[in-house]
Amino acid sequence: MEILHKHHIVPTYKCIELGLTTSYKIDGKEFYFKENMVEVSREQHALIHWGYKCNELKPLLEVCNPPQWVIDMIPLGDNRDSAAASIIALGEIEQIDISGENNSMWKGGIWVNDPVAYMKAYMKAYSQTPKHKAQQKAYQQTPEYKEYDKKRRQTPEYKAYKKTYDKAYRQTPEYKEYHKEYDKKRRQIPENKAKKKAYDKEYQQTPEYKEYQKAYQKAYYLRKKLEKQQGQGTLEQHIG
Repeated sequence: MEILHKHHIVPTYKCIELGLTTSYKIDGKEFYFKENMVEVSREQHALIHWGYKCNELKPLLEVCNPPQWVIDMIPLGDNRDSAAASIIALGEIEQIDISGENNSMWKGGIWVNDPVAYMKAYMKAYSQTPKHKAQQKAYQQTPEYKEYDKKRRQTPEYKAYKKTYDKAYRQTPEYKEYHKEYDKKRRQIPENKAKKKAYDKEYQQTPEYKEYQKAYQKAYYLRKKLEKQQGQGTLEQHIG
């Protein structure tokens, strides 16, 4: 008697990309939600994955009738399903051909034979998933990461990078607006008001401030005097 396969109607890789909660397991295997599993023969299992790759849902619908919201999540035309179909078929289903552009490693018309470059692209996409972000956030709270991060921030390479980044960031409109609002709020704190008052009182006693104030007052009175003279001259011209 043939052992039936438990098929993910929405493939595992798509569930991860969608950030679905890992909360429904069968025999220790994650299926994400109860509507996502159907039992099929090995041949049917392979043909379903091959159908996904070929934009065809007929093999799936021949064995089950999933809700429309589940069907809407099924990725069609994704070469990753060709690899699953080939592995399950064990080379026994003639129509499943994973050579050339049918291979899951075929990317943009080019055979990706550089595993380093392939994994780099894969990890870049995976790093944006909610699951990975949650894992990273949890890891960054551990003592091991905090110790590592503390040492990393002391390296010359990080300090040079941080200096360049901060210099560029301080020129952005977002930072200027944030800093303007931050300073406004900070000046309203009673402790800061008291400090500012004490600082101003002390600064006003310095020679530099007195010299500045003297020059300012001189320029101010001269400006007022000229404005007054100009106003008198204009009035006399109108009267004359």
